[in-house]
Amino acid sequence: MDKKKQSPLASTRNRKPLAALLAWHGDNGRHGLPWRRDHDPYAVLVSEFMLQQTTVATVTPRFLSWMRLFPTIEALAGASEQEVLSAWEGLGYYSRARRLHAAARAIMERHEGVVPSGESELLSLPGIGAYTAAAIRAFAHDELAVVLDTNIIRVLARWGNVVAPIDSSRGRNVLHELAGSFFPHAGCRAVASALMDLGAMVCTSGKPDCDACPLRPSCAAEFPERLPAKSPRKVTTNIAEHRAWWLRRGKLYLEQSHGPRWTGLWILPELAEKKPSGRPVAELTYPITRYRVTMKVYPVNTAPRTGLQGFSVPELEALPIPTPHRKAIRMALRAVAAG
Repeated sequence: MDKKKQSPLASTRNRKPLAALLAWHGDNGRHGLPWRRDHDPYAVLVSEFMLQQTTVATVTPRFLSWMRLFPTIEALAGASEQEVLSAWEGLGYYSRARRLHAAARAIMERHEGVVPSGESELLSLPGIGAYTAAAIRAFAHDELAVVLDTNIIRVLARWGNVVAPIDSSRGRNVLHELAGSFFPHAGCRAVASALMDLGAMVCTSGKPDCDACPLRPSCAAEFPERLPAKSPRKVTTNIAEHRAWWLRRGKLYLEQSHGPRWTGLWILPELAEKKPSGRPVAELTYPITRYRVTMKVYPVNTAPRTGLQGFSVPELEALPIPTPHRKAIRMALRAVAAG
């Protein structure tokens, strides 16, 4: 069989879609994103850590405040862990902040403060895997690298009508093959940005705006809203946790987490009782990985455990506290104030 007929990379299909994509991006792309303005490698490094499992809308203001606090990689490397965790608050998944901090220190020690462009050097840094390495190589250094984030995967899966689950080995192989239709030997920054923006703005999840898509003439998707296909989701487990509200002489007593969640952050101490008595002063539900956690906070008259530290309300604002716990604290303060 003719190999050209087996591959989605035939040149008759490649060049026109790429040209159309880049032309569309020149007029419509998200050129104002702050980490794209001058392609500073440190800014790209920070943005890639922040954008993991977090939307652009959420990241943008946090990125700007972060860069004011830590304008250079030297500033970040020299900061304390508590300063880094406080600056990260609101983005969740605090392990990303620790890995970014560790990567900055490693870059200072091994590369004299210069974010490397080589794949092996990047992969040797803390917290940097294959995707982040490719993104830094493309966006920061304009090196040859195939970037496959959620938006780009969706565009490619639809354009090539990939019906295999994208989280399967077969699906990943097809996506990498299709990526060769767009990623050239040079100019990967422009291509990655264009594909990413097309997925975020036009080829969105759910029903895409196919009429506005520059790739529509060559798109093979029969039912684009059904793609990309994924393997069945793991079952979400519901769990309950009970936390203590010990407010004494104007100070709320918290404990510093030792893990596995929120290591180093200040949290409401856990109660030993499975079914505490009384009414909670705060209750909320939040997701984390494959769990759905219902947190209830109960007032107590004695310290629930040793090793707690008291903080005034103003002091709480400067503490690194995970978002669910901060929300619970604010709910409880309002409840206490209301009587």
